Amino acid sequence: MGKLQKAWEVLLPYLLYYLAYNVAYLVLAFVYQATVRFGGAYGQFMTAHAANVAGVMGGLCMLAGILPVVPMLKEELRGRGETLCPAALTVVLAFSASLGLNALLTLTGFADSSQTYQKVADRQYGVAFALGLILYGLISPLAEEVVFRGVIYNRLRRLYNPAIGIVASGLLFGAFHGNLVQGVYGACLGMLMAYLYEKSGKFGIPFLFHAVANLAVYTTARMEGVQAFLLTPAGCAVLLAVSAGCVLAVHFGGRVE
Repeated sequence: MGKLQKAWEVLLPYLLYYLAYNVAYLVLAFVYQATVRFGGAYGQFMTAHAANVAGVMGGLCMLAGILPVVPMLKEELRGRGETLCPAALTVVLAFSASLGLNALLTLTGFADSSQTYQKVADRQYGVAFALGLILYGLISPLAEEVVFRGVIYNRLRRLYNPAIGIVASGLLFGAFHGNLVQGVYGACLGMLMAYLYEKSGKFGIPFLFHAVANLAVYTTARMEGVQAFLLTPAGCAVLLAVSAGCVLAVHFGGRVE
């Protein structure tokens, strides 16, 4: 298989997801605008709850985006004989790594350097809390893991090698987020999820990590007391130290079970 053919096979699921997502978004956006322009009580309700409506639209677009990728996922998983196997160590690592990295980006002022990121953050935290739990704890991890670890990473490791797969899939995952702050955050965690996937051989591990990481950041952002501890050099250092310990445990302890 030539280099261009390999690159195409890796990028195809990315392009399909991106295309299906945006087609669904355009359709839903048209319906939304038509509803608002129609006016009346229903139109007023949609306008008053614009943040929640945007959240629901985003979730539906993610689900629509993975539809053309699911057959590819089945093929990749069948080739590795994978099963779901949640791990306590994955939960601890996801919690500490997501919050530690988030604290580091905030303390260094990097998170405040991007206006695009601030707009994205405002939109994400503008949805109703219960809706956010479903969107960021289930739908987003499912859609993104199907594309980036389930298909893209598996193809990269098969066409090249695991090391290239871990780095390249992480970089693609970071770039997908569309702004520098989330790009750095997503690339770091994306590589970590791919590494855990490689060590475990189980698709459930990166999905679990992703869900826990999203929920950890989303829920603690609403807890002022917790934020007061996390957004300190000491809190950041503790979280990153725990993360490093978990990674070492995975690396020297063999497979994540």
